[in-house]
Amino acid sequence: MYKTSFYKNKLAHEEKGKKKSQSTFYTNTNRKKSVDINILLNRVKIEEKNRLKKQIIFYCTILFLLFVLGTFIAVFK
Repeated sequence: MYKTSFYKNKLAHEEKGKKKSQSTFYTNTNRKKSVDINILLNRVKIEEKNRLKKQIIFYCTILFLLFVLGTFIAVFK
């Protein structure tokens, strides 16, 4: 009986009971990636600005709804 598995974007067919060595599935993981600290810092700054904008919009929406609700209550009282 055949078993189909999908691992690391590769489709592999195996017979049940027989296993292939896992070294065939792994790619070269010893490659080093260079990380630019400026890119990371800019990403943090942008995320902080977006968070601040969302908070301001949230609080303004709450204040607007309270104002509308207060006006609605005052008019119909």
